[in-house]
Amino acid sequence: MIVCSCTVITDAHIETALLEILGQPNAPIPTPGVVFRHLSKKMNCCGCAPLLVSTIYQIVQKLEREERICPCACASAKTKLEKLFVAYRRPNWDAEPVRVPEDVAELTSV
Repeated sequence: MIVCSCTVITDAHIETALLEILGQPNAPIPTPGVVFRHLSKKMNCCGCAPLLVSTIYQIVQKLEREERICPCACASAKTKLEKLFVAYRRPNWDAEPVRVPEDVAELTSV
């Protein structure tokens, strides 16, 4: 499935990147910015950000179930990604923009 049509990034690309990122010692939290940098891409319109966060979270869960990445890396990544997912979800697009907490805002920089 294509997650970002601007840069043609698929869920398979994201899975490969997550395996490499979370396999590193002292692995960074796999935010959209970290994943894009790892894939040597730049976010253009950022319209994919909510889907990207959701996809990253789902793939981290899948990799954990399949025991393909360290459970410690999963626990840390999932906690931070849950904060991002909640921050990006907005039920009403006409409502006021969601304020991203400071500890999460630094993770979203690309």
